[in-house]
Amino acid sequence: PPPPRAGGQPPPPPPPAVAAQQQQLQQQQEQQQQQPPPRPAAPAAPEPPAAQEQQPRSSTPEPAAEPEQPLSSSPVSDAAPAEDGADAAADELAREAEQLKLDEQPKTPRTPRTPRADKAADVAAESHPPVDQGRIMEAYNKLMAEDPRDHLNVVFIGHVDAGKSTLGGQILFLTGGVDKRTIEKYEREAKDKNRESWYMAYIMDTNEEERVKGITVEVGRAKFETEARRYTILDAPGHKNYVPNMIMGAAQADVAVLVISSRKGEYETGFEKGGQTREHAQLAKTLGVVKLIVVVNKLDDHSVAEEGKWSQARYDEIVKGLTPFLKQCGYNPKKDLTFIPISALHGHNVKERVGSDVCPWYNGPTLFETLDIVEVQQR
Repeated sequence: PPPPRAGGQPPPPPPPAVAAQQQQLQQQQEQQQQQPPPRPAAPAAPEPPAAQEQQPRSSTPEPAAEPEQPLSSSPVSDAAPAEDGADAAADELAREAEQLKLDEQPKTPRTPRTPRADKAADVAAESHPPVDQGRIMEAYNKLMAEDPRDHLNVVFIGHVDAGKSTLGGQILFLTGGVDKRTIEKYEREAKDKNRESWYMAYIMDTNEEERVKGITVEVGRAKFETEARRYTILDAPGHKNYVPNMIMGAAQADVAVLVISSRKGEYETGFEKGGQTREHAQLAKTLGVVKLIVVVNKLDDHSVAEEGKWSQARYDEIVKGLTPFLKQCGYNPKKDLTFIPISALHGHNVKERVGSDVCPWYNGPTLFETLDIVEVQQR
């Protein structure tokens, strides 16, 4: 308030507006005095060692650190455990929520095992017993002691209707695997079906479906022997629909015999793009068959024979056409390839050499002689 005037008279009262402002300021001061003092702020966290400036080391020793004084209880220290407890509670709630989500997901019901399924599993286990390698080697050593001759697996490959099954049947007939009476029976069956030239193939194609269709479906197996070695024939199918069966047979072979039909049109069909002559030669090389014997069959056919004699021009044409392709497949023409002219239906140049009156231009070995001297690598 303004000081009193001279003469002892009190000052005049302030105007109403000024009095209202003074009263409002006084109320504000009273409210501030009634409020509690503000809580002191938490001390700032010390900076990490990496952020602090590196101080140069001095030669003088640093003074010993003073012992730490126990911290007095303060509102900040009391609040820290409460905050940790709140975080732990939040984490627990999050884990419970995640577990509830996993429990709500539908689970795939497990199929109960039936007695029939258990019996089928037992039968499968009994039908495929574990292989005893020791017994296998013992049987092999016993067999080698009785007969020291080498054993080779020979697979016959080539285009369909090239004469693979006929060649296999002729080999069995020449080595005594099939008697004359059985051959006559097959001749009658083939004649009844108007397939007189198929009777030799019936020796290898024992399935009725194969005989009706005239094509090999499954890999035929047969055994024969010579004076030098023992052999197992693997007659692979030549149709493109049965290539997986051909692969199964070629994967077991040590030597491959590629049968080529020299008949007009058949050689071109098998060797053109998409023919099985190309595909079988490539697959045999891919499956690890290094040695390849190429037999040019059906040279006695009337379409290529000249007055009953085998055509040398046709044979040379086939050899010149196949050699570059087989070289491209990976075969060495000088070491891995052997070309032999034969007639599988009549057995010419298979076991016995063909006469000079039929083929005067060939003086090489027969198919049996080539098999006996071929060098086979370990697979």
